[in-house]
Amino acid sequence: MQANASSKRISAANKAALRNLARNLYLINALALGVRWVKSNVYGRPFLPSGFVLFLQVATFVATIAVWRWFIAIGTPHTDAKGNVKVAEDLAGGGVIELAWDMIYLTWICTLGSALIAPWFWYLFLLIPAFGAWKIYGVAKPFLGMFLPGIFGPKGPKPAAQEQAQAAQPAESKKQAKLRARMERGDKRVQQVQRR
Repeated sequence: MQANASSKRISAANKAALRNLARNLYLINALALGVRWVKSNVYGRPFLPSGFVLFLQVATFVATIAVWRWFIAIGTPHTDAKGNVKVAEDLAGGGVIELAWDMIYLTWICTLGSALIAPWFWYLFLLIPAFGAWKIYGVAKPFLGMFLPGIFGPKGPKPAAQEQAQAAQPAESKKQAKLRARMERGDKRVQQVQRR
């Protein structure tokens, strides 16, 4: 069986994305090593970063390779024994795939930034858990408001704000004052006017 046009489009886009991912993975890491080599020869700085920065470099490189292999596994269309094409996942999709792309891009930015500028560039990697925490807080805030209304619940107006709101209301006209007085006495004319 033949794949439909949508799966062919997804397959072509995935193939291009995987090709670009592999090329950029090699290019960025080679460029970072080249910059580190030049800086070590020109400025006398160590070729390899030290301690925790080296650990981050290796750990994120391994994570990027793992995500790349995962993208190959889910992004390549397969055929079953009958010849039917099993449509691949769209690597331009949202959710976990989008988060994986963000992790790859941020790893590349931190790799080049730490090679070009300084090792503190790896602190940008904290954006990923910070963004996740912000998203979780947005989802959990209504539930926290039910259990801890004093902290997370809706904030009521303060007494000074209530006084300012009352002062901002326009004064009652003479006609409104007469109608209010009649209504308080229970006059039938006012009640009929209000029902309309």
